[in-house]
Amino acid sequence: MNKNGKELLLLFTRGSAIMPKTYSMTPFLSILSLSYLSLGISIPAMSLIIISKGYPLFYLSLALLCYSVSVITLEVPSGIFCDAKGRKLSYQGGLFFSLVGVLLLLSSHLLFLCLGFILTGVGRAFTSGSLDALFIESHLKNERKLEDALVGMEIVSSLSLALGSFIGGFLLTLAENGPHLTDYVIYVRGVLLVFAFCLTSIGIKDDTQKKTGPSLRFKGQAKLLKDSVKGNRFLQIYVLFILIQGIQLASLESYWQPYLKELLQSDSKLWILGLVGGSVFAFSILGSLLGKFFLGKVRNGQLFLCCFVCAFVLEGILALTKKPSPFIVVYCLIYVVLGVVSVVGGYMVNLSVDSSVRSSVLSLNSFSLQSGGLLANLLAMLILFFGNITLFWIVTAGIGILAVVILAKPLSKTAPHP
Repeated sequence: MNKNGKELLLLFTRGSAIMPKTYSMTPFLSILSLSYLSLGISIPAMSLIIISKGYPLFYLSLALLCYSVSVITLEVPSGIFCDAKGRKLSYQGGLFFSLVGVLLLLSSHLLFLCLGFILTGVGRAFTSGSLDALFIESHLKNERKLEDALVGMEIVSSLSLALGSFIGGFLLTLAENGPHLTDYVIYVRGVLLVFAFCLTSIGIKDDTQKKTGPSLRFKGQAKLLKDSVKGNRFLQIYVLFILIQGIQLASLESYWQPYLKELLQSDSKLWILGLVGGSVFAFSILGSLLGKFFLGKVRNGQLFLCCFVCAFVLEGILALTKKPSPFIVVYCLIYVVLGVVSVVGGYMVNLSVDSSVRSSVLSLNSFSLQSGGLLANLLAMLILFFGNITLFWIVTAGIGILAVVILAKPLSKTAPHP
């Protein structure tokens, strides 16, 4: 064989070895889409799972507290496990726990309902940041732009959550008002979780760590995370912002349905809950695109802070709405602003962390977010004991604005820029 023939054969064999490994966002985004679709279906029904079975708002706060505690307890350990033992394994484990928890929500017994919320919280802890980190890692290794991956995930998650919410609202109209109001929602979500588990097995390559040394050991990975956070002032401050954001998200997502339901004054309009739940995620896509547009045009820290405080101002306005139309408009605007916050915040975090602790850091952020949710539910239990949702939202808005005033200067000084 001549020289040219040998070179051609070598090129062909190399190409054949490389082609099956060609990077594509499609498997990651498809599985994430299915997972978010299953979550979106439950959005219009999450509060109704408890309330429809005859329990008052206090027990809704208790169930949500169980969820938050389970997530908080396992969020960081699950992230460390994810970095040390494999992100695919962690993600599938989370899907399994979520499935078991969702099935328990079919019960009318408070004990099983709380257990169901606990297990869905365990599932959330293991899925959060796992497949996301694997996707970002693969994206960067193939020399793609970080912001494209972040916006891609934001768009897919928002579209899937929106579609799921529309479907969830429709499923609520098929059931009779009472203890079985949310059964169809639970059945469909369970089926989607099974599909997501199976597609992950087929479409995502096993990523079990093959490196030697501390990365294979849980304690070693935990120390690596500790050192990374200790030496990163921006990350320390950002985690506090995520804590405050968790308070806001929990205050909105847990109580907008009963508030709007009261404004509607008719059970025949329950489909509007699905419409609103879906619309806010569609508006979140707009916020994500705006966030990507402003990256590089406005300083990251300033853009993040402006949108962060704007979200809390809008929550204060939301608390004062007395008609469905103004409520829906303000609620959707909040999610436009939160879409910008998500993209800009995610961009800064991924610029500031090393790939070896990416999942752990994302889990740390989720831990902080869920800690905020826990604080919000504790605050809700206190305020709702003698007050109402309007008072709860006003107090939450005040806390958020005060926190931004205190933390604005240190974040501006430490925010990373490309």
